[in-house]
Amino acid sequence: MSMSPAAIIAVAEAEIGYHEGRSADGHWNNKQKFSDAVPSLEWSNFQAWCATFVSWCAMQSGNADVYPRTASCALGVAWFRARGRLTEFPSVGAQVFFGAGGGSHTGLVIDFDETTITTVEGNTNDSGSAEGDGVYRKVRRRRDAYVYGYGHPDFAQGPRRAVEAKWVIDGPTAPTPATKSVVVRAGQTLVGIAAAAGVALSVILGLNPQVATHPDVIKPGDVIVLPATAEPAPVTPVPLPTPTTPTPTVPAPKPTTPTPAPSPAFPGVGKFGTGADNAYVTKLGEMLARRGGGRFYTEGPGPRWSESDRRAVAAFQAAQGWTGTAADGIPGPETWRLLVTGQGRDIPAAAPSKLASSATPFPGDSYFHAGASNRFVTQLGQALVRHGYGTYYKQGPGPTWTESDRRATTAFQRAQGWRGTDANGYPGPETWKRLMR
Repeated sequence: MSMSPAAIIAVAEAEIGYHEGRSADGHWNNKQKFSDAVPSLEWSNFQAWCATFVSWCAMQSGNADVYPRTASCALGVAWFRARGRLTEFPSVGAQVFFGAGGGSHTGLVIDFDETTITTVEGNTNDSGSAEGDGVYRKVRRRRDAYVYGYGHPDFAQGPRRAVEAKWVIDGPTAPTPATKSVVVRAGQTLVGIAAAAGVALSVILGLNPQVATHPDVIKPGDVIVLPATAEPAPVTPVPLPTPTTPTPTVPAPKPTTPTPAPSPAFPGVGKFGTGADNAYVTKLGEMLARRGGGRFYTEGPGPRWSESDRRAVAAFQAAQGWTGTAADGIPGPETWRLLVTGQGRDIPAAAPSKLASSATPFPGDSYFHAGASNRFVTQLGQALVRHGYGTYYKQGPGPTWTESDRRATTAFQRAQGWRGTDANGYPGPETWKRLMR
């Protein structure tokens, strides 16, 4: 087969309808034919296999050299970014990545228009639940907050690709949007800069790989790249507490008096709630996803109001310290203002349940050292990839302890604020507990 988008699309479409195996209790178990057929990915059988499916399609179609060979979505993102071929615009044959940092799910783009992408994806389903079971053709909205970006293979002849709302046919070079730089000032956050500039946070992260791992850690004087059409982010002064005016420990309750409408103005409570179906519901969900609410959505925000929207709004309201009817999950003017301006507190990460903690107890220090080879090393590496540290692995985690495992563990420990022997690259009970969340 020749190296082309048509070849890999034909291979992928031929697998539509394929299903993974079932365990004795009737549940889907991630056992599939693709892992064993891809050299170096045999270990990934019984694991999430969306990225493995893309690697298999690439190999079967003669395109192995222009797609990453990995079972990790995060490593796939890093592979395309390192080659300057990761953008926000789709193309036929592109590998699309979903979720925070692109590390949640992946598939192949087989067609697109101004508003949608048509994909073939492995380890997914038609219902949108978290339990994937096979290979499906899916149609998704291009500007869904769940869509992170697209990796463009370096085909010999460039496929049809999107630029803004148009599309063209040309050579293999991926589109490079015009950019400009702004200097971070005191009190600014990356989320606030994205909201003020009117662009998605994922766009800014794609243009600024130096902060993509920890977008909440920026400081005055840092240079941030924005699309050239974005407006400069305004400065939001941060008042310093004084001895005579202690900083309140509990945020003020949700105001009951009218609040000046932000820009864009609050559309009214009638746009939200059971039965609502409009563009404001989509915008609300996208803003919530940027503030930590993406975990409430299985397919990404959309125009039809759902329980996912209500739970995400309630979580954001609770993060502001509001209770009772002030945190009922229906946005009011103040909720809308805080989301539009990027102010207020982000939704905190979900705490691990007692059941989840007891299901993966720390196995002990003896399982992690030079020469160790066991399933816990694989489990550690997979958790590190889920948390965004897959760039330390060249071909994916495995059962044998390597320097890649140690370096990835060190990076994770440092991200927790630990130093010295607390960040030595070897997991202890607390490192293990946080990784298994």
